[in-house]
Amino acid sequence: MRYILCLWVSLLFMTPVSQAVEADSILRARALQALQAGTNPAVRSLAHADISLLKATLALKAGEPEKALKVLHSYAKQPGNNDPLIDMLEAEAYRRSALQAVANAGDYATRMQGENQSGVQHLEDANLSPGLREADVRLNAFLEQLDAVAGMPLDILQVDEHIYSVFLVDKARSRMFVYARNANGVLERVADEYIVTGAQLGDKQVSGDARTPNGVYRFVKRLQGKSLESRYGPVAYPIDYPNELDILHHKNGYGIWMHGYADGVGRRPPRDTKGCFALPNPRLLAMSKYIKLGKSWVIVGDNFEFGDDEKRQILQASVQQTLESWRKDWSALDTPAYLNFYHEKFRSGKRDLAAWKRYKQRVNASKAFIHIDISHLTLIRDANHWAEGEVVVAEFDQHYQSNNYQDSSRKRLYLARLDAQSPWRILIEESVKP
Repeated sequence: MRYILCLWVSLLFMTPVSQAVEADSILRARALQALQAGTNPAVRSLAHADISLLKATLALKAGEPEKALKVLHSYAKQPGNNDPLIDMLEAEAYRRSALQAVANAGDYATRMQGENQSGVQHLEDANLSPGLREADVRLNAFLEQLDAVAGMPLDILQVDEHIYSVFLVDKARSRMFVYARNANGVLERVADEYIVTGAQLGDKQVSGDARTPNGVYRFVKRLQGKSLESRYGPVAYPIDYPNELDILHHKNGYGIWMHGYADGVGRRPPRDTKGCFALPNPRLLAMSKYIKLGKSWVIVGDNFEFGDDEKRQILQASVQQTLESWRKDWSALDTPAYLNFYHEKFRSGKRDLAAWKRYKQRVNASKAFIHIDISHLTLIRDANHWAEGEVVVAEFDQHYQSNNYQDSSRKRLYLARLDAQSPWRILIEESVKP
């Protein structure tokens, strides 16, 4: 009892930094225990090379390079094992082990450095940690999988049955979460993949900036065979960047794909493309079965939120309510109320808000009645913050009928609001191919 009380008091007076260090240490110990036991589903799905990689990375983070070398040597002894990231870990473990040996030499090493400091300095300067970012990414992913990044992502609000899959490319995590229809037609997570993104941080702005764009897109094409250079792997899937929201913000560039690695390349660091997102060829081919062109959406951003069903439901309801009010005011020929749903920066093709108002006032004035029906609604939240605030993409079938005209089309709206207390406003309206 006295021990527990002392422990509680010590934890109470720990600084936030020391608490974070302690929590990180506990999580790493738990990860190592799971790797050694081999019973956790997150471990059973790992290749032998990845288990060795994780154990060695944990040992290095614990300041135990000799343990890391023992793990790596055990892996390397097995025939056919050749992994460049394992080799990098081994080199870094040797470097840290050498520095520890110098430190253990104490005063003798200090006197030696007085005569010739270059040897130890070279060891310190040869830090290979930047080249081990993939190992850090894979360790962080494994730590999250132990606690399970569970539940639906906040950004998938409502997905119509015509949408087959949604790919979430999390640049901060260097991971791609894939959701697809199961045998019962329910959207569920089917993959959690290591992904390589643009060499430069941030959202793509201009052609050639080596950034992966943030936003909501679709896979629109499949490239393979003679139409694809071998450096992109066996197949590639372009997305529809730039979309109308990108164009509104004067972003440009082209040729953003999901693709593989060049032949013979098995490892790439987390930020290593010219703006595309890439994964190892075997995993790319495995993901191909979840792609249906035009029916597979892609959300690109940083640090997606998971599992907060209440927040997601509130957000979904607020957008649904806005769309229903917009539909009712339009159907009621209440033109001022209907036009109040449009954002001051609104664009539809070449029309800005002023031109849109003139157009709709003229059309509505010629109608005795209008009936609008919306079906097959999909709502996807953009994980990124834009100048206009939070953005949700709404796509649906729109059925329009009046006393002198009727039409059915597929519509896409980009709705924006500054914060949760502000109303949604339609920023962009466009017709899209079904």
